[in-house]
Amino acid sequence: MSLIEPGAAVPVVNQLPGEPQPYYLAAGEGDRYEINGALYTVIARPEDTGGLHGAYYVTGGRGYQTPFASHASEHQTVIVFDGVVEFWLGGEGRVLAPGDEVLIPANTPYSFRFTSNYTRIMVWSVPGTSVGLITAVGKRVDARVRPNRPTSHVSTEELREHGQLLGITYPDAQRPDPVRQHDAKLPGSVEPYYLSAGEGERRTFYKQLNTFISRATTTGSDSFAVHTTGGRDGYIPLHFHERHTENFLCLEGRIWLYVNGREVLLTKGDVVHAPPGTIHSFSFDANHTQMVGFLGPAIFEKFFDYMYPLTDDTEFVDQGEPYFPGEAFGRVQSELDVVVVGPPPTRTIALDL
Repeated sequence: MSLIEPGAAVPVVNQLPGEPQPYYLAAGEGDRYEINGALYTVIARPEDTGGLHGAYYVTGGRGYQTPFASHASEHQTVIVFDGVVEFWLGGEGRVLAPGDEVLIPANTPYSFRFTSNYTRIMVWSVPGTSVGLITAVGKRVDARVRPNRPTSHVSTEELREHGQLLGITYPDAQRPDPVRQHDAKLPGSVEPYYLSAGEGERRTFYKQLNTFISRATTTGSDSFAVHTTGGRDGYIPLHFHERHTENFLCLEGRIWLYVNGREVLLTKGDVVHAPPGTIHSFSFDANHTQMVGFLGPAIFEKFFDYMYPLTDDTEFVDQGEPYFPGEAFGRVQSELDVVVVGPPPTRTIALDL
């Protein structure tokens, strides 16, 4: 069977595959490690993604703090899921709330501190070098929640020792008093930035608002990320990509995904990895659903430019007649990496929900 036939690579469920193939992880699943009382849950490793990226959650309590770190060849995107975080980046400190984001280019010192009893962030790293540090210094655990008291003690000296093998350094830096500030714009180049929840470059569509939270210009063209907010709607046409990987991360609500013949449901914190050749489709199934798509490399970025007009609106429109920009999609098919293989699939499970 070829990779583009439904069922050829049915997604692995709730475990990392160890090779590039589709997989689904529910929130809390993945490889878990404790570091100084925080729980690090690895949801992607370079070996799972063909060397494209790694990703992990950090869950901790009030007072958990990291030393300043800087990565020689990795850039990271951080999304706050729960709690309140104090974050330092390039000499500026912010107080971050759920939905806020940070983009950290290579060679940029950063540090963070959790200030609420349950705090969770997600770190998306390209190409995923930092995952190797977690597995090297972390204590492997079965628990899916952080311990009430640290049982693993990793010093900055140990981090430096292991980090130097991965191009990670731990510089001395000051932590100015963090401020709560609204950050609304993407920069036009590769540089560190904060982005407040709901901000970025927004483009509108029927029952959807698609917002770039990073672009090729901010990541060096190896990836981009789009935050999509939308209302309950049906599946989109079945398709696959030949040269780029797509990752679906649920922030709020419910998302049904069709992945090589299997339907899976995503709720907050769940993720699906769809490498090249994966036939897929998605459907929002709650009245206010939020999803982040991480795509790499940035081949498909202009899809959103071609298909959807810019808007200053901060919310999607939940009424009106469905429409489809056919002429724009013709341009997408001729220029970008997408192969449509069929109409929207018919949902077959949990029909009473």
